[in-house]
Amino acid sequence: MSPATAHRLPAGPLAGLLERIPAPGPHPHADALREEAVHWLSGTGLLDREGVERLLEQGHLELAAHCWGDLPPGPALRAATQWLLLGWILDDRFDRHWLGDPSDEPDRTVRELAALLGPELGPGATPPAPGTPLARAFRTLWQDSIALAGPSWRARQTADFRSYLESSLDFLRLRGATPTVPQYLSHRDQDGATRCAAGAVELAHRLDLAEQFHGHPQLVDLRTRFDHLVGWANDLCSYRVETAAGHGNNLLSALEVHERLPRDAAAARVAALCDAELTTLEFLAEGIARGSHWPPQVRCYVRALVRFVHALLHWSATSARYRPQPVPPPRGRE
Repeated sequence: MSPATAHRLPAGPLAGLLERIPAPGPHPHADALREEAVHWLSGTGLLDREGVERLLEQGHLELAAHCWGDLPPGPALRAATQWLLLGWILDDRFDRHWLGDPSDEPDRTVRELAALLGPELGPGATPPAPGTPLARAFRTLWQDSIALAGPSWRARQTADFRSYLESSLDFLRLRGATPTVPQYLSHRDQDGATRCAAGAVELAHRLDLAEQFHGHPQLVDLRTRFDHLVGWANDLCSYRVETAAGHGNNLLSALEVHERLPRDAAAARVAALCDAELTTLEFLAEGIARGSHWPPQVRCYVRALVRFVHALLHWSATSARYRPQPVPPPRGRE
């Protein structure tokens, strides 16, 4: 995200929101972070050359270069960046490659990745031998991550990643049917993808929060706002791409199809939700960050979540991943 890109704010529902939030600057070692990520993607076979080029064109590494502040480079920052990239790659496979696939490949992949997260697979344990580049890359990332974090982080990330895999499979089984608003909200509550992103933020900063803090009602509330904001902003920016592809398992589609809202009205409603959640997230985080009774790692954590959200919103609005495409007329009402 160059300074020029940061100021080239898009027209549309996100424009007003982005006018009031800062666009985080690049990491001091942004080029090195990009090179490390490309080396990991290529070296593990997770993506072929074409896939790496596509990832670069869509600007995924630009977000990774802007969301971490000035953290020192090293294993933790490297692993956190890899978690973000792995999540996007899996999202693309669920949404684009596996949608409508009648084979059992999605189920086999989910089972293989879940097996690598077995509760007995703590540091030093021997996981099952992975059979695909995706599983091999994930095994390496998981082993690197648990060597950097304690048992509390490992337990949370295990539960959240399993939840993400299972909920993605459940949504995949809709086979392109548009969820109702209650179905969408239930899926969002069960989906651990955004919680995994929050776990990556925690890992990058080497915070390893004790459960008494992580489970505190104020932090639970904060992460709920974080989860909503990340999910709804993604829906808002990806809507055109997904509907042009013939499917839309997101909040805007649910509002358009089942609530009979015109497309512009659905987008405006989701943008208003994002604005309200961002305001609340920033307010709650500021209160925690200024609270002297909170330990330094908690204050660092909430500031880092807000920075991540700011970077993500600016990236989502300008990334080629969500570049507007021609949208066909609305589908028939159900």
